[in-house]
Amino acid sequence: MTWKQFALLCFLSTVISSCACDPERMVRGMMWGFNKMVGEGYFPSDEILEFGDFERVEVNMNQQRIDGEDKSFIELRFYNGKNPALQYQQENIAFRCAELYARDYSKIKNYDQVIVYFIFSDPVNPENYAINEYSFEIAELLNNQNPEP
Repeated sequence: MTWKQFALLCFLSTVISSCACDPERMVRGMMWGFNKMVGEGYFPSDEILEFGDFERVEVNMNQQRIDGEDKSFIELRFYNGKNPALQYQQENIAFRCAELYARDYSKIKNYDQVIVYFIFSDPVNPENYAINEYSFEIAELLNNQNPEP
């Protein structure tokens, strides 16, 4: 690191640390900008997380061209859901989660498919895990106007 880079780093850290800004407001501003860039509803709502009582969720957007065809899909990965219904009605819960996401995400029409993954890891040995995958067409999700819980 040259002395110019070091001086710039010191200057920037001094400016940022001496700022009397509200950190929550700064984070809200960054999230607002991110939502404007990727679309409102990119992050799954609390309603979706509470529906399956999931520990966390990951979202992946993918658009690619395969053999001259455009393919685009959204992957929703839900980790360690604690809702007992996940044992018996996993496909219904996957459909409901995809439906809620399609309802909330402003750029959903840019994609063809939503793929929902339920990932369950062993609390004793995290290297042991199970993955269940469900795929839904966006048109199917958007046509279902009155979703049932």
